[in-house]
Order: sequence, then structure tokens, then C-alpha cells
Amino acid sequence: MQPSVDSKKLTTSDIVFTGKGRVSGFLLGMDGVNDPYITIYDGIDNTGEEFIPTNTYDASARGLNGVMLTFNKKCQTGCYVEITCNGTVEVVVFFNSP
Repeated sequence: MQPSVDSKKLTTSDIVFTGKGRVSGFLLGMDGVNDPYITIYDGIDNTGEEFIPTNTYDASARGLNGVMLTFNKKCQTGCYVEITCNGTVEVVVFFNSP
């Protein structure tokens, strides 16, 4: 039986889940003007292991708004997403946790 996939929408830096789990991807929505910087960590803050390194996403690039990045990362202590943006951004993280 496949575990169900949960999701959490973030508009600011925050914890997605605590404890062990798997992150399967994220969906990014941007305002089309302000480039967001996104970093995802294995942990409950920005001192954990960085598994999606800090990257700038071009908010003005056509076709990039709403991009879905997929992977399958096993997290040991939780998942934390750091978001830096001067405008509006949404990050929806898809994950499995006990």
C-alpha cells in the first residue's frame, strides 16, 4: 500500500513537518515580478542539511511560474523551507511523514 502524500502551502519560511519523512517535490507560484530565493533543509530550521540548495527562480520567465520540481528525499529530523522574496510567492511542498 502506497502512503498518502500530504502537502503544505507556505508563503514565508516555516517547518513543513517534524520527524522522519520523505519530500517528493514542490510547486512554486510567483507574482511574475519579484524573484524568490528558495532553500529546503532536512531539519526544523535553516541549520539542517541543505538538500535543495539556495536557488533564485526567475519570476518573469514565462512557463516557470507554477513549476513542479520532483525528487524523493528522505528527511531524518523534519523539513524546513526558507523563502526570501520582496513580493508574493507560494511554495507547496509534497511529502509523506508518519
